[in-house]
Amino acid sequence: MLVRVSAIRLRHPSDVPIYKQILGHIRYMIEAGQLADGDRLPSSRLLADNLHVNRNTVARAYRDLRDQGLVESRKRSGMVVTGAVAARRQGAARDQARSVIESAARRCISLGLSAEEVYSLAFHFATHAEDAKLQVSFVECNTERSNYFAKELSDRLGLPVKPLVLGEFDASAERPDLVLTTFFHLAEVRRLMRRTGCDVVAIVVAPHVQTLVQIAAVPKDRRVGILYSTEHQAEGIRDSLVQSGLSNIEVLHGSDDESLESVDVVIVPSEMPELRDELDGRVKVIEFGNVLDEASTRMVSAVVDELRDSKANGSAAGNTPHDGFELFSLPVG
Repeated sequence: MLVRVSAIRLRHPSDVPIYKQILGHIRYMIEAGQLADGDRLPSSRLLADNLHVNRNTVARAYRDLRDQGLVESRKRSGMVVTGAVAARRQGAARDQARSVIESAARRCISLGLSAEEVYSLAFHFATHAEDAKLQVSFVECNTERSNYFAKELSDRLGLPVKPLVLGEFDASAERPDLVLTTFFHLAEVRRLMRRTGCDVVAIVVAPHVQTLVQIAAVPKDRRVGILYSTEHQAEGIRDSLVQSGLSNIEVLHGSDDESLESVDVVIVPSEMPELRDELDGRVKVIEFGNVLDEASTRMVSAVVDELRDSKANGSAAGNTPHDGFELFSLPVG
């Protein structure tokens, strides 16, 4: 289905930039169920002509929608809605916000303000709040670990944490207030983010107790293989296990039958269940699960609170850099 251009209306004049008005209308249509996955948006030229705005303005709104995971560009179909289901699942907070805003808007109108005045005031306060919002990222060396721990940190800290993968992002284009990583990657991430002026804090990621118990139960005469998404990570796990007294450990370079012939047990990362499934029935598998260290998480929470206070008081974030919180743990990738 192609979106009707007439469904999008703009306010002239308004303190809200035109591209944000377009973005807001389309996002609302997606969250309200008026647009579904697979629906096509008008071309940027067609929408610009009908709204009597610059084509670049529409292109910017579409780009932001794409960055938010709501649409994607497909050559023949143009811009297509792809994030409708996820957006509606996450819409509970926005539903609550609509209720709050509706109540406040009705109260303002009853006080004699015009709709445009209420609109301008709401935009002013929302913009101020957005500027004060803390931006936090978590950097790891592969997508699975980055996504997994970013979600864990989001839940623990009560704010969105953006996952970033080493080698796959432009540090100069990122503007976080705080970057989190593991001690394993601290030096590299500090070098990358040095010019941004943001805080870089290392957290401790320790092996789950269940993982250690399973590994300790492996007979000393058994041969153990380690298979990870990167050899760098696998070598780190191998070195840690060797230091803890285990022997006959080798890094595997693949999951083919020839690679598995030399081992009795294979250790794989818990955040890659597809790798476990691939080996199921072929060799004994131990999932190497990791957990966020509690003391380390409390330290990060304290840093977040400090940065929030700094922003709320109008100070520039990052004026008090933190070098990390050092705890002993079994090193992981």
